[in-house]
Amino acid sequence: MRYLIAAPLLATLAGCAPFTGPEAGRTLYTQNCASCHGADARGGAQIPDLTQITARAGGSYPQDRVLDKLDGYARGQTAYAGAEMPNFGDLLTGRLTRVQSATGLSREMPEKIVALDAYLRSIQR
Repeated sequence: MRYLIAAPLLATLAGCAPFTGPEAGRTLYTQNCASCHGADARGGAQIPDLTQITARAGGSYPQDRVLDKLDGYARGQTAYAGAEMPNFGDLLTGRLTRVQSATGLSREMPEKIVALDAYLRSIQR
């Protein structure tokens, strides 16, 4: 009987994702991205509006592409489409988590990158 009660509780707690959810991502965004993309993530003249990622992708949030870019920036790939990005190597530190891709495959990613992705997904207009 105890197992029947504990299983749903554990599943609920696992879904909270305090280290990979949007709130954790908001903190990382503020620390690493807001100085260029702005506190509201709307960018500027030469800086992309991060609230329009879904719109630019035709209405569907491109999680695989966003994770690839965040991971690439963190690994020192500093230019995408001519835009220079600072090296955020500290985003690679800490625990790893498994992320399911749109293709059905999964991969391990640093929690900080997954959290930043969750925040970006949450602010789409």
